[in-house]
Amino acid sequence: MGARLGIVLALALALAAGSVAESAWSRARRAVPELRRADLELTAGQGALLGVLGGFRPLLADLTWIRAYVRWERRDRGCEALLRLACLLDPHATAFWENRANMVGLDMAHWEIRARGGYLKVSPADQQAAFHRFAHKALEGIEEGVPVARRPSALLVLGGYLSETKLGDPLRAAAYYRRAHETPPAPWYCAYFVGRLLKDAGQTREAYAYLREVWQRELSGQRDGSPTELAFLRRIEAELRLPPALRIPRQEWEEGEWWVR
Repeated sequence: MGARLGIVLALALALAAGSVAESAWSRARRAVPELRRADLELTAGQGALLGVLGGFRPLLADLTWIRAYVRWERRDRGCEALLRLACLLDPHATAFWENRANMVGLDMAHWEIRARGGYLKVSPADQQAAFHRFAHKALEGIEEGVPVARRPSALLVLGGYLSETKLGDPLRAAAYYRRAHETPPAPWYCAYFVGRLLKDAGQTREAYAYLREVWQRELSGQRDGSPTELAFLRRIEAELRLPPALRIPRQEWEEGEWWVR
């Protein structure tokens, strides 16, 4: 009798757990990107579909990431699809999206150049084309992750870095840093980078207008007064030869005759 009762209780608990898991999975799947059959067929390998249908997406994501990492260490382009699958399986994991963008945007162009004979055999133009192509792929992945990652500002900062260093596009980079600044929690330097990149693109007045507004609204009230940003604004004021009346009023902690330069 006791054994039968134990079996009945075990079955009841299993049914209850299954009901809770199914309910949780139904709610969770609405908050994550839809997995297409092609994604699974191309990248998941045996057992992945069973794992997804069973609701073990975070665990399966970790295992998929490990598999992708092993291939990445071998410089195997097959890791690319696995990296994306891991992101889709656990879309809130910012680290997956961030590391995927780094691997694609920073590493794979080097792999291609080496596979084609190395830097002495591949022309500078072809090298640049490879860096641009993989940077664009990385940015596509970043845009895919921004709506679902827990810390999208980290992805937007990386988008700015890739746009500046790999694409040589300061305006695109400035746009990414501006989005990052508007997406808390954002690193302190985002607004400053927007101003710097706009100036690098020849938009000096736009850089001054943007950073001055941010400095006055958000940064001037901080304990140190954000001297890096203010010093940058002072250099632009001098470059534009703004009269004292149009410059930011002198702060008590500033040194030097800033108004006569």
